[in-house]
Amino acid sequence: MDLVIIGGGPAGMSAGIYASLLGLDFIILEAEEPGGLTNQAKSIENFLGFRGKSGKAIIETFLSDLALQGVKIKYPEPVNDIDLVSEAKTVKTVSDKYQAKTVILATGTRFLGLSKTMGIEGEKEFLGKGLSYCPECDGPLFKGKDVMVIGSAYDAFFMKGLAGKTYYLGPIPEKEEKQISRELLKANEIDYLEGKIERLEGKDFLEKVIVDGKAIPLEGLFITSREVGSELFQKVGIETDGDGYIKVDRKMKTNIPGVFAAGDITGEPWQIAKSLGEGATAALSVYHFLTGKAMHDLGWSLMK
Repeated sequence: MDLVIIGGGPAGMSAGIYASLLGLDFIILEAEEPGGLTNQAKSIENFLGFRGKSGKAIIETFLSDLALQGVKIKYPEPVNDIDLVSEAKTVKTVSDKYQAKTVILATGTRFLGLSKTMGIEGEKEFLGKGLSYCPECDGPLFKGKDVMVIGSAYDAFFMKGLAGKTYYLGPIPEKEEKQISRELLKANEIDYLEGKIERLEGKDFLEKVIVDGKAIPLEGLFITSREVGSELFQKVGIETDGDGYIKVDRKMKTNIPGVFAAGDITGEPWQIAKSLGEGATAALSVYHFLTGKAMHDLGWSLMK
């Protein structure tokens, strides 16, 4: 096999389309369901050609395009062991073992979710009904509305530029404390709070958040805490930055020959457009690695 793509989100799908067009022998493995976090977006306002569509609708279109190209994603197929150093790279899952000359890592990130970290009541019920995980995706839907952000304090500044009254529920993450303080939030008219969210309330859509027994009227709550989940890759020698994101160059190469990475796992910005571009670049780089043909020669190399 030429290539194993680990991750079936936008980056992995984009890599798959290009790998298919380039005639590579490959497989896409996805731990959960195709699409990743894009599935959570109620309405995406910043992706050309798909403005106003839900994340699920966009992923369905992607999957349709893959099917027309004969590309399938194997899921659920979580990876539990990997060898990236050997010339024949090995990827082991709970049910099978795959060997390939190259690997693209496109496993993205995952949101921690308050139900896991703080025991909030009502998270699932209000997801897409006032509760969002992605300010960049859903923020424009909350123009002029009162919102609260928990997670990255940077997202509170982003939402303040769109929303009405903006709350940030602290504490501020340790890695952000050098740049952001309570005073800076206050100076930008962002109300800083601390406490535990007990539950979300509302009839059909979110209307209030209960923090330590106090009801705060809101129309939007953004939970933006993420984790990378790159521990498995770090164990086999993949270089990451201080936050756990995989280091790559402009051609999506990692520090290990024949191993590439694309999408959210390479760091910000966490956008569909960025993931698609990186997935395409990674697949083109795989082709160059396997054949020695540069990207600008691909048109000639694909001629019959």
